[in-house]
Order: sequence, then C-alpha cells, then structure tokens
Amino acid sequence: MSFTTHPSSRRIARVALSMGTAAALVASLGAPATFAAPAQTSNAARAAAHTTISSLSSDQQKAGFNRFVITYTDDALNAGGINWASPAGTHVATWSDSLYSGITADVQKIDDLLNVKTNYVRTTSQKATVVTTSSKLTAEQAEKYMAALSSNASVASVEPDLMRRSSARRQATSTLAKAASASKTQAAVTPNDTLYPQQWNLHDAKGISAPEAWATTQGSGVTVAVIDSGIVKHPDLDANVLPGYDFITEPSIARDGNGRDADPTDQGNWEEAGVCAADSEASESNWHGTHVAGSIAAIMNNKRGIAGVAPNAKILPLRALGMCGGYDSDIADAMVWAAGGTVEGVPANTHPAQIINLSLGGEGTCPATYSKAIAEVNKRGAILVVAAGNDDQDTSKIAPANCGGSIVVGSTNQKGQRSDFSNYGKIVDVSAPGDGIMSTVDLGTTVSTGAGYTEYDGTSMAAPQVAGIIALMKSVDPSLTADRAKQVLKQSAKPLTCNVNACGAGIANAASALEVLQGKNAAPAHPKPKRAPKYPTRAARTGYVTNPTTNHNPPFLITPHGLIPGQ
Repeated sequence: MSFTTHPSSRRIARVALSMGTAAALVASLGAPATFAAPAQTSNAARAAAHTTISSLSSDQQKAGFNRFVITYTDDALNAGGINWASPAGTHVATWSDSLYSGITADVQKIDDLLNVKTNYVRTTSQKATVVTTSSKLTAEQAEKYMAALSSNASVASVEPDLMRRSSARRQATSTLAKAASASKTQAAVTPNDTLYPQQWNLHDAKGISAPEAWATTQGSGVTVAVIDSGIVKHPDLDANVLPGYDFITEPSIARDGNGRDADPTDQGNWEEAGVCAADSEASESNWHGTHVAGSIAAIMNNKRGIAGVAPNAKILPLRALGMCGGYDSDIADAMVWAAGGTVEGVPANTHPAQIINLSLGGEGTCPATYSKAIAEVNKRGAILVVAAGNDDQDTSKIAPANCGGSIVVGSTNQKGQRSDFSNYGKIVDVSAPGDGIMSTVDLGTTVSTGAGYTEYDGTSMAAPQVAGIIALMKSVDPSLTADRAKQVLKQSAKPLTCNVNACGAGIANAASALEVLQGKNAAPAHPKPKRAPKYPTRAARTGYVTNPTTNHNPPFLITPHGLIPGQ
C-alpha cells in the first residue's frame, strides 16, 4: 500500500535506469484473451477469488496481476513435504517444493486456458508457494486463475502477491505551528539534542509525554524490528542498530544486484518516470526506514539531531521495500524472522525482536500470507505495531492493519485532532502524532550521500512512536504481552478530537502508560474522544493505495527551510 503522496510541483531529474530493468518492470501491460474457467472450479473458490480481487482499488485491478501466493491446507502440509536441504543463503527458488509439484497438473490446465506460463519462484516461511505468470492477467482472468488452483483439494488459498508501500506523506502546509509547552506534573528529562525543540510530538501538550517517561526508563534491553526500506549509516542511530537482513527476493527492485542477503542497507528507492507503472512520475529516494528507526531509537543527549522515543532501545533493520515497493511474501517472511521464526535459506536471527513495526500496507482484504505470518509472530510473543494508512478511509479496507493480531495506529496533528489524511474506524486502537515529525534520513535524492534530518507526515510516523512507547513499557516489564500493552495504551491515552466514527482510544501517552503499568495510577475512565464537524471540503490529494503500478514512491520530504544536514 502506498502510504505516500507525490507533489506535482516538483519534477526532478533521475539517474538513468537500465533499459533492461525498466522493461522488466513495465512489460506486458496487455493481457491475453479471456477464457472460460475450468469445469472443475468450485463455486466457493470462485466466490473467494472474486472477494479478494474486488476488495482492491480500481487502479490496482486495471494494472493487472502476474504474481501469486499459493497456500496449502493443514492436511496437505502434514502429508506433503518440502526439501529444505539447501544450505543457508541458497536462493529459495532452487529448493524442491513437493506441495507445488502435486498441483502442477492443475497449473498446466489453467496456463493452457489463459495462454500463459506459470513459473515457480520460491517457498515462503509459511510453506506457501510464490509463482509468477509470463504475462499480466486482467482482474477477471486473475479470478479464474485463483479459483482454478484453489479448487484443488490440497490448496487453501491463492492470492495476488501484491506490492506494498510505506505510509509517509508530504506535509500539507509549508509551515509548522509552534509547539506549545507541555504540562509537566512529574519529573522530566530535557535532552540536549539540537533539533529536540522541533520534536513537538515528544514534548508538546498534544504529544506523547516522552520526557516524563524518560525519568523512569529509556528502553534499555529491548529490540524493535523495523520492516521497511532498510537503513543507512547515521551518527544519530548507528550505535543502536543491530545486524539485520535484506528480505527482498527480486533483484530488479532491490538495487543491490542480488536477492536476499545479510545487508539491510537502503539502496535508495528513487524512480524514473514510467518504471513502476506506465504513467508513474519520477520521484526521489525517501529513506523511509531510517526515518522510522530514528523516531523509535535515535540516540539522546549526544548534542546532535533528535531523540528517539526509546533512545536506549536497539533497532533490528529488515529490508523488505525497494524500488516500487515490496511484495507481501517478502514482508511476511521478514515478520516471521523478526520474531525469531525460521525462514529457510536465511541464517537464524540471533537478536529476535520483542516489538515489530510495520509502517506499510495497502487496500484489500487480509491475505492468508499475512494472517499466517501474524499468527506466528503472536505465538512467539512479539508485539506487532501497524500503521492505519493515509487514505482518510476506514482502516477495515487496509491490509495488514485489518488482519488482527496487532496494535493499529492512527495519526494526530499538533492540535490533538485526527490528521486529515489518517485512516480511522473501530480497527484503530490508538493514535499518535503524525504531522511534521522530525527524524533521521539521508541527504541523497537517489543514492546515499550523507546523514541528515527532515520532517514527514503520515501514519508511518505515528506507528513507530507507539512502538517506542511499548519499548519503554517492555523495559519496565519484560513479561509484557501484546494484549496487556494494548490495554494499557488505551487506558492511559490522552483525549483527541475525532471527526469520524472512531480514531482509537486517544493519543498514546508514554508517561501515563508507564504509571498504569507499574500500578502507580489507576487510570480513570477514559473520556470519549471529542467530536468535531466533518471537513466541508477536502483538498485534492493522492491516497495511499496498494500497488506501485498505480502509484509511485513518495517525494523526499523537506522542512520549510529545506533538508537539515547531519551535524
């Protein structure tokens, strides 16, 4: 899901992409002629396929589909087998998947009917199969393809392997309101970081009350995984970054010349016009993963830059988003590995995360790819935090926020109101500041050129603040569970002004959350969020949608005074 917007006012020249790479990404926009579905296709399989495709945006449906994930029934998984004999680091697609071998006759039948060729790509951590088709299928053809394979008794589901985007956006205004002084009713820590005064989200009255929380803990002993675009070297982060992993399997979007490897460095996600979609515009690298990581755990009191919400916590950077976004199957594997699970071909995770941040997503029903991965994360005790998205629509339409098993975060502005872009609804558990959030980035517009800072808007920025608060809570109570964390966050939240049906329990409050957790505050009954009139009109804005074939990377966001270089 693209949780980003692109400013029409900026058009920037790009480093040329090779013709081969560009052609591979935009080839085959046309699709073969429509054929009747196989006679053995069941009505239930047709209905499930239709529900999946129809839940996607119209732009996504028009763009077509050429990558799918096939999951198998428990009976098939127990009876079948996969040969995991390959050594760690071997490309996954070379492994022998006997489950997929058992359905190749049905694959051949639907290939013949649709005049395409299905190619095996790899097997996921959840023993599902990733495949591609030789040309893109229309929405109607994709439904028939999915229904035909789903009718096999060994298959539980067949779904598109969609590409997701980060959930940051450009500031709606060119200036920021001056942050008000936070009311300090308890001891507070005031950092000496040079940009701390601009971090209203930490210390303002409508912020998360981080300074008061820091008097109790600063997050030592906790690891937070950031599944995003990777990370770059930054003096305000490096000491808190653990060895991570690059989960991008497709070299054409990875930009590092290979598939999965042990280097999670963000290579830059700039785009040439027309690469990720025939009508996509050029865009700059945004260093989104580094911005998210800085919000969580930037070093405090080093007389430079910013402070993170949990400045003594550690970041586990997992790269799953590249140029044009990242596939569901790669994101799901990163989730499992982050929690300490096994992903064949990837070395064991020696630093399992207690908290996982996902500032990404897209339109559609919850794919089985995500639901299975989330179940594994939950089973292993990791706490999953997910951005609600930036479409100004009900979060029930957005995956993985609508999958359950996570803490879903909306965005608020400096006045304590729901951000005008933030998704909403009963699925949202809590909100946090997401307007004009200062954090760490790189100065490069394409490749990395040096450390810097800038402001982003988005639920991408709100989610890591909640992840940081949970890191503070986990530092105080290592036995903290996801259910207890959600309960405390809701009980301790500040009131917010909500102009829609639901915006979560309120604005996350780090100081109060720690008090409730430690039994120092009984947490009075939480007042209902204030209501405000709906906006009579809305400025034209690109929503955060599912697939890069219909959208593009966000611009490199800047402060009113331009990029702020590293110090």
